[in-house]
Amino acid sequence: MKWGWITGTVPGALILALASWAAPAWANDSAATLDAGGLVLVRDAEIELASEDLRIAIDRIGVDYVFRNRSKAPRTLRLTFPLPPIDGAELSLSALSLPVRGSANFVGFTVKADGRTIEPALEERAFHGTQEITERLKRQGLPINPLRRDELETALKRLSPADLEALHKADLLSDATSDAGAQWRSEAKFHWEQVFPADAELRISHSYVPVTGNHFLSPKDAAARDFRARYCLDEAGLAGIRRLAAATPEGYTRAFEVPYIVTTARNWAGRIGRFTLTVDKGRADALVSFCRQGVRKTGPTTFVWEARDYVPDSNLRVLLVSNDPAFLGDR
Repeated sequence: MKWGWITGTVPGALILALASWAAPAWANDSAATLDAGGLVLVRDAEIELASEDLRIAIDRIGVDYVFRNRSKAPRTLRLTFPLPPIDGAELSLSALSLPVRGSANFVGFTVKADGRTIEPALEERAFHGTQEITERLKRQGLPINPLRRDELETALKRLSPADLEALHKADLLSDATSDAGAQWRSEAKFHWEQVFPADAELRISHSYVPVTGNHFLSPKDAAARDFRARYCLDEAGLAGIRRLAAATPEGYTRAFEVPYIVTTARNWAGRIGRFTLTVDKGRADALVSFCRQGVRKTGPTTFVWEARDYVPDSNLRVLLVSNDPAFLGDR
């Protein structure tokens, strides 16, 4: 049976240290999350993933890989890191903001191979439904990413009323004004060619900031079957949420989800030899829940799950709960 809330004192379903203060929730109520994950390549029968160390925290996700080329010759493969798609129709008028503003690299992605920093290429494309509109946006000076709001507004102010109306009629803008919301979807990925030495190991590390938002969480919402199943929330965890909510005048607490796509690791040959997941909840009085069995508490805020000969079967959804909106990203 999968389980959720964890401490290091008793095995099974347990609750972490509770926050007991009341804090007003002034910030936006965005519950949106944008999923990202690990590296992707075309499946290669000679490249195996000897180990993967994944670290998940509220402010950054880091991954250390050890790859092994089993062949007697070097192999050159193209690696990619897909950024989360940004759907302007859903998000442009939301309160969600990008962690790194004013940059196409909106998650602050960095990567190294055997300690050497790599400068990968970035491919950005825009779509409306199934139609690609990248070149049309470029011709009119519009940003590919619809959540680069300052650049979007500046670009729209340069357009004529006729151009704005044409974009609106094409359903690319929510209305024909300079403060309209973008209705297109952007897709982006980093990519580079990587040489895997013959009959040798290669270490690749990358990290990025998760794109997500915190939202109000009431005991009633937390008790819903789908919510509990998403994070393997048990009775002890639900009781913790109730206590947090009861400590606030509003009667609710705040939740933050950190998602991670684990199943991209299936691109590599065979199983992952050793997989280690470390979740850091950031502060001892926060609550955390996620679906994995046999998690060990290794520190006041850290929890570790390990597996051997691992075949990823489900992606991760790490739930963090706190009454402190600043801790969850509201400043």
